[in-house]
Amino acid sequence: MRYLIFLTCILFLVPSCSSIKVSQDYDIAVSFSEYTRFTLGEIDPGHQADSLYDNELVNQRFYRIIKSCLQDKGLNYQEDTEGIDFIVSYTYAVRPKMDIYNISRQMGFSYGSYNRYGGVGARTCTDISEIDQGILIIDIKDSSTQKLIWRGTGTDVISIYATPEEMNEQIKEMVTAVLRNFPPK
Repeated sequence: MRYLIFLTCILFLVPSCSSIKVSQDYDIAVSFSEYTRFTLGEIDPGHQADSLYDNELVNQRFYRIIKSCLQDKGLNYQEDTEGIDFIVSYTYAVRPKMDIYNISRQMGFSYGSYNRYGGVGARTCTDISEIDQGILIIDIKDSSTQKLIWRGTGTDVISIYATPEEMNEQIKEMVTAVLRNFPPK
């Protein structure tokens, strides 16, 4: 019985553990219900290129998944820019990050014979490792004014040695998480 309760708790806790950290910012004066047609914009030419992810295959993955995610929300994609309401673009980079945490904390007491030669001891261990953090920024601009109306940001630990299938899954999880709250209500 205890095993069944433990397994049930694990099943409910595991899906809620997402490592993707997401934030959004938007113009509160904008009525997003009026925005229904979009196109995909170009990557910002002033963006500092990331040699690991600045390639056509990754760009195709990002744009395909962003387009699919927005269409699943009932928004209409148009190839041409005539009659669109907003333009979607993205920036993606991989940055090294130091991960520092304590492994364990131990404390002990001892005493000698006849209550002499006693002592107190303490020990902590710190682990430092470098991880790769993917940072995704999705910008949505009004097509008529070219002003930014929504920005979503997501960060996650990624594997730079992923297979194409694993990379596609990482990109899909990150894009879905960032666009989860678009359009704002």
